[in-house]
Amino acid sequence: MNLAVPVFPRFLSGLAAAAVLLTASSCNKKPEPVSPRISLNTEPSGAVVTIRGIERGKTPLHGKMKPGIYLIKFSLPGYRSNWQKIELAPGDRKDLIFRMEPETAAVVITSYPDSAAVNFQGKNIGKTPIVIPDLPHGSYTAELTRPGFNKQTASWTINSPVPKMVKIKMDSNLGILEITSSPQNTEVLLDGKTIGRTPFKDQVEEGRHSVELRRNGYISLKRNVQIKSGETTALHKMVLEIKPGSIRVDSQPTGARISINSKHYGNTPVKIPNLKPGSYSIQLEKEGFDPIIRTVTLPAGENLDLTLNLDSNTGGADVVTQPPGLTLYLDGKMIGISEKNPVHKNISEVFKIRNLSMGKHRLTIAHKRARPEKKNFTFTVEKGKIVRLTGLNLWIPNAVIVRDDGSVTTGRIVQDLPLKYEFEPSPGVKYTIEKTSVKKVDFLPETES
Repeated sequence: MNLAVPVFPRFLSGLAAAAVLLTASSCNKKPEPVSPRISLNTEPSGAVVTIRGIERGKTPLHGKMKPGIYLIKFSLPGYRSNWQKIELAPGDRKDLIFRMEPETAAVVITSYPDSAAVNFQGKNIGKTPIVIPDLPHGSYTAELTRPGFNKQTASWTINSPVPKMVKIKMDSNLGILEITSSPQNTEVLLDGKTIGRTPFKDQVEEGRHSVELRRNGYISLKRNVQIKSGETTALHKMVLEIKPGSIRVDSQPTGARISINSKHYGNTPVKIPNLKPGSYSIQLEKEGFDPIIRTVTLPAGENLDLTLNLDSNTGGADVVTQPPGLTLYLDGKMIGISEKNPVHKNISEVFKIRNLSMGKHRLTIAHKRARPEKKNFTFTVEKGKIVRLTGLNLWIPNAVIVRDDGSVTTGRIVQDLPLKYEFEPSPGVKYTIEKTSVKKVDFLPETES
């Protein structure tokens, strides 16, 4: 309807007839009031305009109407009917636009079994049963997922305000997985997640999976399996290999000979790898110490660290010689030379002999100029005790005296007095020599030359 075409023919024809009558009558009568003009439109346009039960056209619609109050209905497929009250006065000019609200309906989605996750328009909106409200007219889909079932698609169309009911039956995608192992009671992991222990039997989703068997003390075993819906996949008699362990043995002091189960492994500290779980007898031996035997249990895959303290089974001896500078031999082996005592010149410092095994030993003191050249002493060592050896002396010349008359005498100067020497030419023989009769004195070294 537009301005050139009467909007309401019956009304406009009546108005035309009245206009003719008014022209024929007296010119003194008042003119007829100007009819209101109106423009009707909607967003979106194309809505059917109904006035007093009669469809007048589709928006946009323009024309004249009589003054008054009107209830106008706007109708558009997919949108709610829009009723508007319009009041027109003579001479009005109205340009009206009305927004059409989409017609919506709810959908109810159920599944068997329920609790299927629903993804609608790219979002997870909950689990079945679920209601999606206020859906405009159109076609829709949603994805339903549930562990142990194939993904399902729900489809529906909204074309009226009547709610839709959508029912979906979920199809199982489960197969059976059976596992037995040696040893039993082994942890079972499926795709990295613990699902039980062997012997194992349960439903698993269809597809390719990673299975791992894990137990303390054993090397983990991994397998890939393909599960098929409705079928049984079996992994029977899966044998786990025992994980080897190790034993590290140390001792205080170190250097002890180590044997494990009667097999020699060198001296401490030592680490023995790749040992099977079980009981092991460990024996340590070191000269001068009591032997040690320990029994340990090595669990599968463990690493034992063992430190044992050895108890000394030795004693010792303290040696002081007269004079110092004597060569010392223990059981025929040279062990050192006695040193001068800074306080007492005629005796030596204490020479300490330690870590001697229990029992009898022979100490020899010797000097090439001594008379005799050497002496032997026998002593007994007790565990943990120190014996002090006495009477360790040799007669050794320490000087050569040349007299004025040319005579030469070798012996020991026992005392150097102001005017004379107390001299010992041989063991047990002593006399004095006047210094006025001595041309020179050559002192001999203390130690052997």
